[in-house]
Amino acid sequence: MLDIIMEDDKKIIVYKKAGQLSQSGKSFDLDLVSEVMTYRRKKKEAPYAAIINRLDRPVSGLVLMAKDKKEAARLSALMQKEHLNKEYDAVICGKPKADEGEFVDYLLKDGKENISRKVTEKTAGAKCARLRYKALECECRELPEDGLFTMVHIQLITGRHHQIRVQFASRGLPILGDIKYGGMEFDECGRRYIGRNQIALCASSLTVDGKTYTVKPEWIE
Repeated sequence: MLDIIMEDDKKIIVYKKAGQLSQSGKSFDLDLVSEVMTYRRKKKEAPYAAIINRLDRPVSGLVLMAKDKKEAARLSALMQKEHLNKEYDAVICGKPKADEGEFVDYLLKDGKENISRKVTEKTAGAKCARLRYKALECECRELPEDGLFTMVHIQLITGRHHQIRVQFASRGLPILGDIKYGGMEFDECGRRYIGRNQIALCASSLTVDGKTYTVKPEWIE
């Protein structure tokens, strides 16, 4: 069932569960855009839904969509100018050197392998990636309290492919469950830390047109 956080005549914000595709892919699984279009069709509205902030499949959180082309262009322009404030909560494997700080890197996307890598500024095709983070007290279910994991709150300044995942992993701090970038998936007894097709990363806050919308990550008590 579609989890609507906010809706008006021009846009809609919905919650995407970890494991769901944001947009139609190669599989036959129901994606979020199709779900919103079906919802609008049932309301006798034009079945248009343009996604503004796509989330990776294993990531949960808030997704903004426009209801018409004009609004899509407006929101996309805000996104490009970094006027949409996007914040995330995550659990990382390890502990950062500082409790808060800023990461600035250059990333290069490999579309064939669907990964991104940290590279030098002069690498052809590299794009600057920036985020700020702050370590928080961990309130996560069933995680050991021995310093293996840290919960962090992240303000995403740019929006690059797999940006948060790559920037933390490149510092030896991969997202919990993110095996693509070296994150731990199981504990010493072979039990999953979090759900299947899920990583401990949630788009938990989104500010658009001066209003902020928030959700609580699934893994928090």
